Amino acid sequence: GSRSTVYAWGRGAVAKVPDRSTPDDWIHFEALYTAAVREAGAPAPRLLGIEQVGGRAASIYERIHGPSMWAYLVDRPDRAVHYGRLLADLQVSLFTLVPPVSLPSQRDRLTCKIRRAADAVDPSLDAALALLPEPTGSPRLCHGDLHPGNVILAPEGPVIIDWFDASRGDPVADVARTSLLLAPDRGGCPPHLPGADMATLATAADAYLDRVTSRLGIALDALRRWQEIEAVARIAEGVPPEPLLARWRARSAVGRVVQAVGGS
Repeated sequence: GSRSTVYAWGRGAVAKVPDRSTPDDWIHFEALYTAAVREAGAPAPRLLGIEQVGGRAASIYERIHGPSMWAYLVDRPDRAVHYGRLLADLQVSLFTLVPPVSLPSQRDRLTCKIRRAADAVDPSLDAALALLPEPTGSPRLCHGDLHPGNVILAPEGPVIIDWFDASRGDPVADVARTSLLLAPDRGGCPPHLPGADMATLATAADAYLDRVTSRLGIALDALRRWQEIEAVARIAEGVPPEPLLARWRARSAVGRVVQAVGGS
């Protein structure tokens, strides 16, 4: 991944070792969130503990046997619709769970990311804060980084990994985040989903969105609003703004602000 590397740890476990640029705190927080969501009923791997590897904190998890959903998609593009729908069903199942109180607020996370993006790229990106809707209803369990590469299709059933971005928040925001993660990057598959053709990715993405919006009754304008918010927030993660935001520019005031960021 972009922040850590996973190694075998004996026969039945793996060690997630952070890269040099990844703070040790992130490993501890992710371990805490993973254990909490598993306790809440989410299909997450079991945390075995924290060890020191090369002078860095490393989280130890049970080893989940099986390829990722994305690996299946690469090998079986004819099953793209099936796996797109399965991704949607997994996400909807998370929203039925009571989110642990130990998870951070989704709104707080997005606010921090938008402000970091404004500081790092252009102060006018701070306008994305005005798009954040007021919370309504009970917060739900949101993964925050759900895509086919973060789902392992084990014999016992799908297991979702990489819970660092988990939060308590609005399901539509989580759907918007996943839709961005399934979007093309510079005309090809994004770095976290390598090796497949664009037609396969587009088919899976369309099947995912059709399924999840139908099951949750998501209005298109609400989805687009959250897509714009999530797109600006992603800049704080080091994602280049120009390719990420090109498809959203014309859809809102934030889009018009961001158009200047890429210099076009």
